[in-house]
This record gives sequence, C-alpha cells and structure tokens, in this order.
Amino acid sequence: MFEKDLSLSALYDLYGALLTPQKREVFEAYFLEDLSLAEIAEQTGTSRQAVRALIARSSEELQDYEKKLGLKAKQKKLHSLCDALAGETEAQKKMIEQIREML
Repeated sequence: MFEKDLSLSALYDLYGALLTPQKREVFEAYFLEDLSLAEIAEQTGTSRQAVRALIARSSEELQDYEKKLGLKAKQKKLHSLCDALAGETEAQKKMIEQIREML
C-alpha cells in the first residue's frame, strides 16, 4: 500500500518550485487535492503505476533538496530560537545573533 507522508507537504512548500511542472501537478493532485492514484491517472492520461512512480520520484527529490539545503531544519531552529526570546536580556541578544547568522 502506498501511504501518504504528510511531512512531504512541508518540503513541497519550500522546494516545490524546483520540481518539473508535471511532477508539481501530480504531487499537488495527490497531496493537496487528495485525489487517488486512479483519479490522477485518468486526469493525466497515464497509468496508476506511472503516477505512483512520479510521486515517489518527486518525494525523493524533495527529501534530497532538504538534505542538501536544509531549509526546513533551519526554519525549525529559527522558530525555536524565536520562541525562546522571552528569556533574559543577555540570552535574547545571543539568540538574535544566532538568528542573524542563519539569515
């Protein structure tokens, strides 16, 4: 069974523009519009297996972009640092410096 990994949607938000138009179309239909493989195959004029392979390749590409660029990890770290800014003044300064280094 082919199960949806919804964490890929977050990667798609960051790196989706790097996918080919065909991969974006199929990825969006499957993850965002919640269409079945059969429905997407019918829309695109391909087989279910071709759609499944496209989704798998797109998923691998998105994960590869994250491994290489790490934007999701950096984003998560920035959110953590910002959440901690309610602490002491000196700690806030250090965190702000860390945020600036990441930007």
